[in-house]
Amino acid sequence: MKFVILHGTMGSPNGNWFPWLAKELEKMGQIVVCPQLPTPEGQTPDNWVKAIKETVNSLGESKNEVVLVAHSMSCFAVCDYLSQIQQSINSAFFVAGFAETHPDWPEPYPALNNPFVEKVLDWNKVKANCSKIYCFDGNDDKYVSLEMAKRFAELCKAPLKIIPNGGHLTEGSGYKTFPLLLEIIKKELEI
Repeated sequence: MKFVILHGTMGSPNGNWFPWLAKELEKMGQIVVCPQLPTPEGQTPDNWVKAIKETVNSLGESKNEVVLVAHSMSCFAVCDYLSQIQQSINSAFFVAGFAETHPDWPEPYPALNNPFVEKVLDWNKVKANCSKIYCFDGNDDKYVSLEMAKRFAELCKAPLKIIPNGGHLTEGSGYKTFPLLLEIIKKELEI
């Protein structure tokens, strides 16, 4: 399999559980790419979709081996990408994904995230281009309420794994590693 791990707003590939997951997948012989998305400078839906498209295309012609693992805002960006492509990918794992604004986001998050969630996506095309989608969120995420996480999973027509005391599933909430995510990836993809 070929994995693309994507960070969220004001994030980097070196944060949270991303380097740990990349290393664990590489130990199993998987190809892993963790691009830096433009943020906060240049953070737009078009720029993020372009970066995702370029990263996926760099992995070769066959998209059926591509697995996208996204955190926070990049979950919606992946859905935007999926709504535009012509060839389906293998699967997607969305961590703390959302498709709407949160009234309590501190600045600069509304300005950076709202242009994404204000887009209208063809959710049927998202699912058609990625039949295996899995969602995760903490039950106490201060950036993505449980209701937001549930609505996002419903839009994706995907199961939602709720993690007690998981927060936004970041290093700040104790997620420098994410063994449960790795376990589910291995089980669902049979690797």
